[in-house]
Formats: sequence, structure tokens, C-alpha cells
Amino acid sequence: MKVRFCVLLGCFFIIICYACVPAINKTDDTLEKYQLSKGNSQSYFYYVLGCQSEIKRNLEEALNYYKKAQEADPNSDYLKVRIGSILLRIGKIKEATKLIEDLIKQRPNYIPALRLLGQIYNRQQRKQDAIKIYKKIIKINPEDSKSYIFLGIIYISEKKYDEAINILEKFLKRNPTDIMVTYYLAIIYFEIKKYDKAEQYYKKCIDMRPDFESAYFNLAIINEIKNKPEIAIKYYKKIIKINPYNIEARERLSRLYIKEERIKEAIDELKELSKQLLENTDIHKKLGLLYLDTQQYEEAIKEFKIVIETNPMDISARYYLSVTLEMLKQYDSAIREVKKLLELDPNNIKGLIHLAYLYVETEKYEEAIKTYDELLSIDEKPEYYIYKAVNQMKLKKYNEAEQTLKIGIKRFPQHADLYFNMGVIYEKKGLFEDMVKFLKQAIKLNPKHTDALNYLGYSYAEKGINLNEALKLIKKALQLEPNNGYIIDSLGWVYYKLGRYKESLELLKKALKFVNDDPVIYDHIGDVYFKLGNHEQALKFYKKALQFKEKEENLEEKIEKKIKKLSK
Repeated sequence: MKVRFCVLLGCFFIIICYACVPAINKTDDTLEKYQLSKGNSQSYFYYVLGCQSEIKRNLEEALNYYKKAQEADPNSDYLKVRIGSILLRIGKIKEATKLIEDLIKQRPNYIPALRLLGQIYNRQQRKQDAIKIYKKIIKINPEDSKSYIFLGIIYISEKKYDEAINILEKFLKRNPTDIMVTYYLAIIYFEIKKYDKAEQYYKKCIDMRPDFESAYFNLAIINEIKNKPEIAIKYYKKIIKINPYNIEARERLSRLYIKEERIKEAIDELKELSKQLLENTDIHKKLGLLYLDTQQYEEAIKEFKIVIETNPMDISARYYLSVTLEMLKQYDSAIREVKKLLELDPNNIKGLIHLAYLYVETEKYEEAIKTYDELLSIDEKPEYYIYKAVNQMKLKKYNEAEQTLKIGIKRFPQHADLYFNMGVIYEKKGLFEDMVKFLKQAIKLNPKHTDALNYLGYSYAEKGINLNEALKLIKKALQLEPNNGYIIDSLGWVYYKLGRYKESLELLKKALKFVNDDPVIYDHIGDVYFKLGNHEQALKFYKKALQFKEKEENLEEKIEKKIKKLSK
């Protein structure tokens, strides 16, 4: 949409620019103005009043003055054209058509009248009639660039791009330095996606006028399309040098910097934009997101607060502010912001998910459970049942967690993660057979479920049963996630149970490269060293396990016994 908008802007720019482009020759309308100003003072007086009213956009008043001017000078064809133009602009198309058609019957080659009639026919969707008029003008005056452009516009509206190009290139052969026809040709080639040709004509425009912002702008867009960001950046910077207040160029340049991960430069551009557009909260929001992305959290907070102060109803700014506060571990403040967000939009899914996460981080598991209940009342998803059950397990409410997952499984019977988590609950409850049943169902639904494969294999190893099956399950999990330290530990533990201690030790030490703070892995290595008769190393790893004892429930007492045994 942005690219399309730029092309349309170009068309509008053409019309405006003609007011600034010197005429090539004196045309009939120029001569008529001169004669009017000298020939009839009363008519000229009303004509000037009409011009002033037209400038003020008081078209009805302008029409009245022009009509009075015509009454004083009934032979002025120029005034008839001005009246016809106003009639067209205020929607009195039939009246305008009759006036100008009657005039052309009297003066068939009067170019201002012909040009206006072409516009009238175009407004009435009489495209072929308009084309005939503009061709007639060109025949009368081959130097009339406006008629070439208007003819080109009609051809484009009819999707007759070749005709549009032919007519404009024909004019350029006669007048190679006409900047607006050159520019319009570039726009046509851009429209039909012939970017090399468009680029060629835009560059010609710049050769003729080195400060032509619109030409630079479209050259930048072409190079974005061609995936040549450096060239596009060069053109945007050129525009900003010509006009530091070109907001669109700065905005596109900042987006391009973000895309190219040149975050500092993107921030600099957005800062400049924020100075020029003081009330534009979108810029401050973008700045906040860039600061958040680059871990400049204090700066991000300032930007998001600016947005919220300007627009307290901005939900996304409050959400990002809560995320930033969370990054700084200011959990209470983050929770307050999310709650404010939810006051504005109680069913905001992202806000509720983030609130639940913050409750978990602050170990407010009951609050997290209530939040997942809210989420389930808005949008039932299997993940919400799982997260709710996980929080219930953290509170050791295994029966409640079981009921939560049963409802989830009833709603989503094909979702493997629900069965996996049910298996975990049964393991916690000491119901081994039920655990196996649900883990197998998870694997059946998703044969690549690494957690289920590993959990079942490790559970077999812990009991010292089905060790060959355990080996097969864990090896499959490891193929899926070869750098998972916990799965490597499980495989090492199976080898331990099989009495393959050297292979076991090698794998367990490898697991430490990926996970170095898990007490179970250190405990396993201690057990292997004990079996190998290296009691000194065994003691060392048991003590290491105790450094992380809070991460594994009921581990401390077991390891203390092993250390006591070794000490004896």
C-alpha cells in the first residue's frame, strides 16, 4: 500500500508542479488574460474579485463574480472557460459541458476550452471523447505538455500502458528536457513494475533538477523492491539532506535500518522524527520497542510512559511497559501495569498470559491458576489446561491437576502434551502403570515427543526394568535433540544400569557441557565413580550435587547417606 500511495502522490505532484514550471510558449489563455486586464476595467475588477474568492475556496462566490465579469465583457472566451471550470468543480457538470461545447463550436481551436472539455469528458467517464479532445490539442499545439500528460493519465486508467508510454515518449523526442513528462513516464514504468526503466527516467529527472525529492523517494523504493538496501538508504539520506522535515523519508529510512538490524541508526532517525512530530505516539512506541530489543530497558520505560501519558487507553504500550519492567525484575510494577491493561480490556489474551507468567515468576501459583481459569473462559486451548495443571502440581495438588487434565483430554483428545503431563502427575502420585499408559499414548499421538520418550525411558532405567526398551526410547529422543543435556544424562544412566560404566561416565560428563547446574547429573557421575572404585571422585561429585540440592526434591537426604557411607 505504501508503494502504491507514493505513485499516486506523484500524480498529484505533477498537477501542482505545473504552476511552477515556466511556459514554453505564450498560449491563447495567456494572451486572453492580458487583453482582459487592459480592455475592460469593470470586467477586470469583477475578475480579480472572482480570483480572490477562488483562492479562498469560496467557489459559489467566485462563480458569481466571474459571471458579472462576463456580463461586463460578454465576448471574453477566457471568462467562459473560468466559469466552466468553476461549474465543473462544484458538480454542475451538465451546465459546464453545454457552456464549453457551445464555446468550441464558435472557436474550435481554442486550447483552454478544449483542455477543460477534455477534463469534463474524463469526469463523465467519456474516455474516448476525452482522448479525441487531447489528440486535437496536440495536433494544434504539439508543445502542449499538459495534454500529453492528461492523455497519458486516461490511457493508464484504461490500462493502456503502451499507448501512455508511446504518447509521452513522442513528446520527449521533441522536448527532451521537459521534467514533468519525464517524471510521469517514470511513474508509468513504476506502475507496470518495469523498475529498470522507471529508475532510468527518475535519474533523468534528478539530472535536470538535483533537488527533486519525489524522484529520489521513488528511486529509494525501487531499490528496496530490488533488495538493494544500501542504495535505498543513500537515496533516503539524500532526501533528508534536501529536506530535513520529510517525515515519510525518515520513517521509511528508520524501518529500513530496523530491517537491516542497524538499530542505533534507526533509533537516531526515530529521535529526529519524535522532535518533529511531538504528538505522534507511534514513534515513541517504536523507539520503546527498539530500546527493549537492545536491552536499554530504562530508556524503553521512558518512551512507553510518554505514550501512556499522551494516550492512557493505549493497551499495547502498557503491555510493552509491563514486559520491560519484567526484564528489570520489577515484578510488582509489571503486575500493576498488566492489571491496568486488563481494566481497559478484560479479555486481552496477551495481557492475561503475561499476568499468569508474572505470577509464576513470583511463585504466586494460586493467582496463576485463577488467571488460567480466566483464559479458559475466553479461549479454550489445551496449553491453558496444561499450564494450570503444572501450577497445581507446584502446589502438590495432584488430584486437582489430574482433574484439570482430564477435562483437557476430553476437550482435546488428540493433544499429546496433555497425556504427557498426565503421565507426570501419575509418576508424582506413585502410579507407575498409569504413568506408563499415558506416556505411551503421548508417544502414539506424537512419535517425536522427546519429553515423553525420555521420561518413559528414564523411568524404566530408574526401576531397572525394560532396559533395552529404555535404551531404544532415549536414543530416539537424542536423535531428535542431540544437544539436550538431560537426554544425554538419561542415556548415560541407562548404560549405568546395564553395567557399562565407562560409556556411562563419558556420556554423563558430556551432559555437563549442556547442563551444569543439575544435581541429578552430578549424583549420577558420583554413582559411576563409586562403581569404578574411585571413591575420591565419587565424593567430589556428591558434594557438587549438594550445591544445587534446592533444584531436586528429596535429593539432599539421599546424597548425605552416600557421603556418610563413603566417609566410613
